[in-house]
Amino acid sequence: MTKRLNEKNERLKRRFLEYRKFARQLSEKTLDREIAALERFDVWNGRKDFARFHIEQAMGFRTHLEQSKTKTGKPLGKSTMRSVLATLREFVLWLSQQDGFRSRIKAADADYFSLSRRDEAEARAAPPRPAPSINQAKRALALMPNSTPQQKRDKAVFALLCLTGVRVAALVSLKIKHVDLQEQSVTQNPREVATKFGKVIDTFFAKEFAEAEIALGDWMTYCDEVALYGPDDPLFPATAIAAKSNSGFEASGFTRSHWKSTEPVRKIVRAAFEAAGVPNYGPHAFRHMLARHAAKNATSVAELVAASQNLGHTDVLTTLRSYGQISRDDQRKLVTGKTSDED
Repeated sequence: MTKRLNEKNERLKRRFLEYRKFARQLSEKTLDREIAALERFDVWNGRKDFARFHIEQAMGFRTHLEQSKTKTGKPLGKSTMRSVLATLREFVLWLSQQDGFRSRIKAADADYFSLSRRDEAEARAAPPRPAPSINQAKRALALMPNSTPQQKRDKAVFALLCLTGVRVAALVSLKIKHVDLQEQSVTQNPREVATKFGKVIDTFFAKEFAEAEIALGDWMTYCDEVALYGPDDPLFPATAIAAKSNSGFEASGFTRSHWKSTEPVRKIVRAAFEAAGVPNYGPHAFRHMLARHAAKNATSVAELVAASQNLGHTDVLTTLRSYGQISRDDQRKLVTGKTSDED
């Protein structure tokens, strides 16, 4: 049975999380992970006072993580272990600088919350990320219906993902004024759009997606000429739900407000790929699709840099390391100049 909460530890954890939130500007999602990591260590350590911390606890906890299993019975992933230990390392480093702890805990003690070099390399290795091909995305888009206003909106959502790979949180917060069809651009202003790290991102439409531009233009024409939306209205308004006369509820136009979550976009993407007989990809997969296409077909460094900026990456290495993986066959062809058929 888990011991009762240690009030001293709880106060310290709360102070640490306040520091991480307001001084380090971490997101709520990241803070949730850090809360879980601190709790995991606290429970394993029997709720002992953090003031009694010793490096043997760090080494023991690392061994505990190495032996832990997930709910499905599999060993913890190295990236998960790395994330948990990184939080504990930051916590102990912070603790060593607090009044009453400086003489007990050294900054170097935090280093014991680390993976082995081998495990660290495995944790940092970018796993293969499934993503559709350009042709798969085009087929799914072509098969999407376009008769009703809701179908037009849904097809435009899929189209914009094909054209830009915009992050889904940003997509649901876009306003009509942020898209310029003539310039083929999307302006992601962090004052109005939920961009990652609050960055300003100027994104332009990818080449070879004329069908997507038509679908997006068709929806924006409907917004302007039929729905009479203005520049500050949401680009993709939420579906309005109305009570039916007999029972239940049904879709009834739009609410003229943004979606409150990203789940509707995920459902749209999932349904489109399923209808096309394509594996189930999420909205983020479009970013991998566009990055891999750029990595494979770019003819200059400038093209790679432009593709990276288009995705909102500060460093082109982020694009290449995390998104630009190419298949084994493509790697072999680029290095040897031969395809498997030529052997």
